[in-house]
Amino acid sequence: MPGRSADSVKAPAASGAGAAAPAGTAPTAAPAGTRPRLFTPGPVEIPERVLRALAQVPPHHRTEEFRATLRRVTDQLRELHGTAGEVFLFAASGTGAMEAAVTNLVSPGEKALAIGGGKFGERWKSLLAAFGVPHSTLEVEWGAAADPGELERALDRDPAIAAVFATHSETSTGALHDIEAFARLTRARGRRLIVDAVTSLGVHPLVQDAWGVDAVVCGSQKGLMVPPGIATVSLAPWAAGAIERGLPRYYFDLRRARKSLPLGETAFTPPVSLVLALEEALAMIREEGLAAVHARHRRLAHAARAAGRALGFQIYPARPSHAVTALVPPPGLEAAAIVKRLRDRHRIVVAGGQDQLKGRILRVGHMGRYDLPDLYALFGALEECVAALGGATGAGWSAAATRAWDEA
Repeated sequence: MPGRSADSVKAPAASGAGAAAPAGTAPTAAPAGTRPRLFTPGPVEIPERVLRALAQVPPHHRTEEFRATLRRVTDQLRELHGTAGEVFLFAASGTGAMEAAVTNLVSPGEKALAIGGGKFGERWKSLLAAFGVPHSTLEVEWGAAADPGELERALDRDPAIAAVFATHSETSTGALHDIEAFARLTRARGRRLIVDAVTSLGVHPLVQDAWGVDAVVCGSQKGLMVPPGIATVSLAPWAAGAIERGLPRYYFDLRRARKSLPLGETAFTPPVSLVLALEEALAMIREEGLAAVHARHRRLAHAARAAGRALGFQIYPARPSHAVTALVPPPGLEAAAIVKRLRDRHRIVVAGGQDQLKGRILRVGHMGRYDLPDLYALFGALEECVAALGGATGAGWSAAATRAWDEA
């Protein structure tokens, strides 16, 4: 994990390493001094370099020093998004960016389509309802990926749909939607496509301009490796005029943001220390190389799925994301009990299911600066939990993870 010494986590010597005594006999409290580790779908653990950037004495936000920083960060975000258009930054969570997308990119009287399939697909629907936007929903079973053919039919049935709101990596289910295919459909029909990339930017390829995505929203606490508090909205060049009408708005008014952007400023007070941290995180991504970052996340995801299967878990989504691995526990084991024991015994924090998936799955996040030894630590602890709770272990998970990492 970020911040650990190079030899603090080693691969298990054998597939049964770390197994516990039978249920009811294993200790339940973490040994004194065990440090907490985050494997949640966000926030992620913060690399040491980013923590050091956070610890700087922040400049005033209306100085040339900070204006230069903000210009650099904005340029680097445009590169990360793959757009020649504008990138706007707010002090907010990713949901703030989603709200900004709704209020700025839908005009009064226009109809929208929200693609479901999870809690954050549902959030698009809730935001549209909150602002009185007429909308329909492309219903998608949780855990499934939306069928581009279904989207095509929905658009052709209803020419009134002006904007489509979609999620790239659905955090609640671990599923990945085919945004590139969606964009081909919307561009061909002159409809706007707005994408939630909160858990995919910096994890999966998402080339905004080349794919034809009108707007992309993101938050800082996932693949960008920064604490929560920065929300971004990027507009493709051809979508620049779409914000001139919009719905009633104030704080999230992209027109205000546009006036401030050339000055190296934000319309309202920015999260200065987080911007300094984001600059360092973006430097880390550039040094590793974006293609290499994407490849590492692919290898992490394949290794996590292989290790989970070897321990008797099932992978929940049909088309899994590389950001979050959603695991269905082996028969007879409760997801909540596993999440609790990981936290109490090992101080490892993963997430349970949300809404209709509560109690059915656990979600392991591996966005950011994670590597294979991190997975050894996680699944070694997970093996102990399975054994302590009465499940079967010793199925060679470490060999399966290593093989999947090498072959991905």
